[in-house]
Amino acid sequence: MKKFSALLKVSVQSMLLSSTNARGRSRKRAATGLSAVALIAFLGLYLSGFYSYMLMQVLAPVNMEALLFIFMGMAALVGGLLFTTFAVRGVVFGGRDNDLLLSMPVSSTLLMASRVTAIYLENLLFSAFVLLPAGVVCAMMSSAGHSLLFWVRLVIATLFLPLLDTALSVLLGALVAFLSARVSRGALGQNIVMGLFLVAALRFSLRLNEMIAGLASNAAGVKESLGWAAPLLWMGEGVMGDWGLLGAFAVCCAVPFVLVVSGLGRVYRQAVTAFAVRAVRNNYRLSAQSASGQRRALLRKEARRFFGTPMYFWNAGLGLLMLLAAGIASLVMRERLAALAAAAGEALPLLPLAAAATCFCLCTCPIAAPSVSLEGKYLWILREAPVADSTLVWVKVGFQLLLTLPCAVIAGVCLSAALALPVWQSAVLLLTAIAFAVGHAAFGMLMGLCFPKLDAVNETVVIKQSLAVILSMFVPMAALGAAGGLYWLGGKAAPWAAVVLPVLLLILLAAGCIAVLARWGPGMLRSI
Repeated sequence: MKKFSALLKVSVQSMLLSSTNARGRSRKRAATGLSAVALIAFLGLYLSGFYSYMLMQVLAPVNMEALLFIFMGMAALVGGLLFTTFAVRGVVFGGRDNDLLLSMPVSSTLLMASRVTAIYLENLLFSAFVLLPAGVVCAMMSSAGHSLLFWVRLVIATLFLPLLDTALSVLLGALVAFLSARVSRGALGQNIVMGLFLVAALRFSLRLNEMIAGLASNAAGVKESLGWAAPLLWMGEGVMGDWGLLGAFAVCCAVPFVLVVSGLGRVYRQAVTAFAVRAVRNNYRLSAQSASGQRRALLRKEARRFFGTPMYFWNAGLGLLMLLAAGIASLVMRERLAALAAAAGEALPLLPLAAAATCFCLCTCPIAAPSVSLEGKYLWILREAPVADSTLVWVKVGFQLLLTLPCAVIAGVCLSAALALPVWQSAVLLLTAIAFAVGHAAFGMLMGLCFPKLDAVNETVVIKQSLAVILSMFVPMAALGAAGGLYWLGGKAAPWAAVVLPVLLLILLAAGCIAVLARWGPGMLRSI
């Protein structure tokens, strides 16, 4: 038990706190771990609180509260897979300390169990912040949650659901690692898995939205149509009082977890060795080198890392895909949007909603923020190259702008055409998107220089859990909220103020970030 506890502590630190060879505990490292935990908790709490209230308004009058926990269980399951599938590849199969731990007098199954348990704890955190708030909403809006046994059953379901989530995450992570080792371009295999997974998640979300829309008229029929999700049906009925179905759900979650740990534990040493050998193999080929300037060469280097690192691409580039998809979808659904806008009249301010949606998608694209940390131990090569520090800084900012500005402009033009906005409103929308994109790129670069993580265990820690990435996402969201507040306050004073003040705020923030980066950015890079 002592061995397992020690290994589990190392695995949790590797996943959340990014333990390194540095001695002691720095405040930055602790803040990074707490920030990652806070991010997971916030997303789960927001998702559960918002949708639970909407669902209970429909389900409470017809005594179908079990559907609330079925839908929230689905959300926890899919969200956990999104959070941990690629973390499995880095933490379980790609940990930097695997060679050291495998050489110790511990069984590979015990090491595998400690790694998987760390993934379970992250899934447990998300599930708790999804299911428990749903229980609070259920208790507030119906009498079903007023008994102590209800909370006992809900806690049991919360503890066992992450076991099933973890088993699926480990299997998908193993598939990603296998394809990375087998496919000549490892990034291609990971992109295939992630693309298929996102398509499946999108289809599942659309189907879920259709079922939620039909709850008011046919809640019982929706429940009967969920036979394909039998374990979650058992969980919902078990939370509402059926102990037998709750036990069946617990067994259905525990058995796959045990089988995955014991099965992969037996071949863990061979799998880690095979993946590591494939990762370090290089095929050297002599070929002609084309002449290129410094900036073009650095931009190509950034592009190879961005498109060649699936974790980087899918986490920092998903917002760009959302922008393009939203623009195309708005044109396809132009008539429906026009009818909705006509029905709502002035109560639906189209310009601020379109600007808020565009800027929110840009917030989810922290491309420049992790770029310095992803250089890792090879940053000294760039610093020793005959390239000015200012050039290195602005190339990383410029690469993000090369990706975000075209997507923002395309989305803005499509939204303007679909919503039939006047010319001046279309110009304001584009100006807002451009100013926000520029400010977000400069601010992200500042955060990357302020909170570098050059000794991270793997790229997963840098891209998903570093303080720089978290701040570069949520601080611009706060600025976007401040702009919304100015829109509301300006509207009470004069119509022109509602448009001018938010745009002026975003322009000033972007100019301030650029000025600070130009003044202190090169020096911050030299001090790393």
